[in-house]
Parts: sequence; structure tokens; C-alpha cells
Amino acid sequence: MLEIIQNTPIWVFILFVFLVFLGLSQTKDKKSSINKILIFPAIMLLLSYLGVVSAFGFDFQSNISYLLGLAIGVYLSYFFKIPRKSTYDLKEGLFFIKGSFLPFYLIMSIFLLKYYVGVVTAKELEFIHDLSFVVLISLFYGLFSGVFLGRLLVLLKIKKGKDN
Repeated sequence: MLEIIQNTPIWVFILFVFLVFLGLSQTKDKKSSINKILIFPAIMLLLSYLGVVSAFGFDFQSNISYLLGLAIGVYLSYFFKIPRKSTYDLKEGLFFIKGSFLPFYLIMSIFLLKYYVGVVTAKELEFIHDLSFVVLISLFYGLFSGVFLGRLLVLLKIKKGKDN
């Protein structure tokens, strides 16, 4: 384990600290504009998809698994109305988003998944080419990002309800 940490580039630790602070900022209630709300899911989608592509290339199975995970994540967010207790103030043009640890957990999950895949890839472990590994990792990347995308869609639905 110590060897893994010693061989980890310094920028990974810097990214980790940044993501911890970013995730913790999501635990606080806040008001936010639509432009700010669009950025976060876009970044998470990009990072997770880059994780799939960097690990497996533009592979059919990994892309299908990623999209399936994405769809499941969106569905779960929509079904559970995540983020809960959020509102939109038409006069201010701002969303009120109740703080939650869910985004923190999702951010850390994406980071740790990418770190794990990086380690097993660097160690050239044989199972990284197994279809079950490719499908499972891609599915998780999609699932975590799908929840972020679903949160955005829930907020847009709240806003649309206020616009009418």
C-alpha cells in the first residue's frame, strides 16, 4: 500500500484535497444560479467519462455500460427527487438547494474509482481486460455521474414549475 501512495503523482493529492473541499461545500444550504448549477454536473460527467475512455478506450461494452449506469443514476435522482427540499425563487432567479452529503459521497466515489482503476492499470493486472471488470467499472462511473445529471434535471423541473 505504501508503494502505491509513494508512486502517486503529487497532483493527485492536490486534486483529492480540492475535491474534498468541493464536496464539503455541497453539504451547506446555498442559493445558486442556473449557470452555476449547470457547471457541476458537466464537470462530473466529463471526469467520469474520461475515466472510462482512459481505462478502456472507446469500447462498445464500456460505453453501453456507462450509458446504462447514467440512465440508472438519472432515474434514481428523479425517483427520489434529489436534491430534496430544493426550491426556485422566480423573483431572484436563484435556486435554494438544501445541503447534502450525497454529492460529497459521489465526488469521492468517482475519485476513488478513478484512482483504483489507475492503480490496477499501472500494475498491469490481468483482470482489467475481463469483460466483467470493464462493464462494472463503466457502470459505476455512469451511475455516479447519472445522479449528478438527475439532480440537474430535478432542479430544472422545479424551475419549470415556477415559470408556468
